[in-house]
Amino acid sequence: MALIKIESAEVLRHVGSRGAFAVGEYITLPTGASFQKQYTIWQDGEAPAVGSIVSVIGQLGMKIREYAAPTGMKHAIDVSVNEPEVTVMGQPKPATVE
Repeated sequence: MALIKIESAEVLRHVGSRGAFAVGEYITLPTGASFQKQYTIWQDGEAPAVGSIVSVIGQLGMKIREYAAPTGMKHAIDVSVNEPEVTVMGQPKPATVE
């Protein structure tokens, strides 16, 4: 099984009630374009707070899914991390009102 290491990713949301969560990181291409990659982290126990910055290392998992798009059926690959080691590097910033 392949290992994946994700550094300095933000916790985007909790998935279910057993401790799984989704993280996102921004990737910048040589052309200057950037996009967000998302991963689902499958773990038991308490998930880090939404907005936390984490590093994750674990076993890479991938699943192909099909979905309907206006131009017809499309395919996407969902990337996940199993048996993760999660390190919380930063807590979410408190909300401010301006």
